[in-house]
Amino acid sequence: MHLLITLVAVIALGQVQPLTKAEQLQEAARKGDAALVKKLLDDGVDVNTKYRYGATALFYACDHGHVDVVKVLLDKGADLTLKDTFYGFTPLMLAVSPAQKRKPEHTEIAKLLIAKGSPGKDAALSGAIAAGDGSLAKFILDSGGIPDAKLSEALEAAKTANKADIVAMLEAAGAKAPEEFKMDAGQLQRFAGIYRNVAGFEMSIVVDGTRLSMGPAGAPPAQRATLVAKDATTFRGVNMGGVSVVFKVEGDKVSSFNVVPPQGNPIVYTRVEGK
Repeated sequence: MHLLITLVAVIALGQVQPLTKAEQLQEAARKGDAALVKKLLDDGVDVNTKYRYGATALFYACDHGHVDVVKVLLDKGADLTLKDTFYGFTPLMLAVSPAQKRKPEHTEIAKLLIAKGSPGKDAALSGAIAAGDGSLAKFILDSGGIPDAKLSEALEAAKTANKADIVAMLEAAGAKAPEEFKMDAGQLQRFAGIYRNVAGFEMSIVVDGTRLSMGPAGAPPAQRATLVAKDATTFRGVNMGGVSVVFKVEGDKVSSFNVVPPQGNPIVYTRVEGK
């Protein structure tokens, strides 16, 4: 009798529970099944149903580059302003800089979202420059509304990345090179070194010509970001979405720096001695 009960329990545990309609929407958006997405929404599933980390079906469709699914979701009132709770990404950010392999469909989706009034065009411009997506950069510039300071940052990023076509677009849109606080190599050298955060992650700061660069300790140059001086201790990250790096000087020695995002809390890195 006990054996029979055990077998029944094992069989029951092995059975796969059918997906709810909300879960079916998530899967359909991820796989690109626009017809099923439409049917589920017509059946009453909330287009803004939240899944893991607060992502909605639109997040999955944007990340995977499913244009037809995005169109259906937008027609049904998908919210463009939501952010996931893990990275703070919006659907537009995922369309511009997807976790999946970027393809032309991502550009088309980004244009659709912007045309629908999605916030975050300045960040999307930075992403377009990083991806070398001149078509998207032009679309964003033609749509207008990018603050002068953001245009200046974008111009600096495009020049640093040697994106001549995008540089020309930005200059035609009125972008001016941002002012730079000048330091010589000797002044910059005091910031160079290895720094560590509370999680044990190490970041290196090195002098790269007339500027600093920052990246994970031991990372190749391609993974490093350029830092441009705003004043004696504050640097802006080129094409880093508005991130600033603020160094702390104690006496005549640089002891730490804060990575300061546009929103959220700074991340503190303390200098590691002997490295």
